[in-house]
Amino acid sequence: MKHEIDHLIANALLDEGSVYLPNVGTLMLVRHAAKTLSSRRLQPPYRELRFTGEQRGVSLVEYIAQKAGVTAERAGDIYNEYVAQSTRDGVFTVNDVCTISNKRVQTFQQFEDMANPNGRGVVKINPRTNYVIYAVAAICALFAVGVAGYVLYSNGVFNFGDKVATAEEAFAKATSEEVAPTEQVAEQAEPKVEAVEVIDATAEPTEAASEPVAEAAEPVAHAVAPAILPMQRGKSYAVWGVYNELKNAEDAIGWLGEKFPSLEPKIYDYDGRYMVALYELSPRSAVGNRVSQLKSQNKSFKNVWVYTR
Repeated sequence: MKHEIDHLIANALLDEGSVYLPNVGTLMLVRHAAKTLSSRRLQPPYRELRFTGEQRGVSLVEYIAQKAGVTAERAGDIYNEYVAQSTRDGVFTVNDVCTISNKRVQTFQQFEDMANPNGRGVVKINPRTNYVIYAVAAICALFAVGVAGYVLYSNGVFNFGDKVATAEEAFAKATSEEVAPTEQVAEQAEPKVEAVEVIDATAEPTEAASEPVAEAAEPVAHAVAPAILPMQRGKSYAVWGVYNELKNAEDAIGWLGEKFPSLEPKIYDYDGRYMVALYELSPRSAVGNRVSQLKSQNKSFKNVWVYTR
């Protein structure tokens, strides 16, 4: 029972942003906007798990009554039993989410990855403005050199007497020298005409000619993008990760296909985001058993978790 309620709290935080634990406090997933740290460093937007002793959001007892389909009294009994199982030496533990001690919350890495799939790393900004300044400075320098050269030329500084031909003489000389080579190149470039077999366009195509067309059309069927499937209520999913961008989910599908070809992961619509799931089964216990087997076989599956719609 504790395992199910732990995941219920995680889902409530990701979907609603907060959940109230009676006699404990409120867990909140606070969203922070992007922040400029310096001219070259940017902190992207992220979500942070916080705790307060005040009552905010929907009570976990109401969530239990809604999801389990029981009365409010029965939901309260289930919650009290859950609190007793989760409290040890003054520390309240929500598995795979956080621990609460002395009104301070410590977030587990697994929930941090779900809340911020792209991480919190600082982004370095490329200062393109500097390049614009450098380009404008180079243009100004070239313009100044051009003006100075024109002034010096006008004053006769670059006059070398009879050693320099005029522009008309240089043009006439270049034209007369280039006429003969041009005609020679034209003669050399004349293409040779070879005999070409004439094919009757009305004749029926042979089988050998039709086969390459079928083979060339075959690879087109492999260029289909992964489908985004809707989640079914009552089904349970072995979740690899939840992503804000479709490209990140498709990259995860490609990586899993290369590393674990026996799996058939799919992308599901997770309330506007994209969830990559390894399995979709009706009994939650069946998904839990498969996830346990995966974790025991390979450490790459240590963060896989079970979600029930």
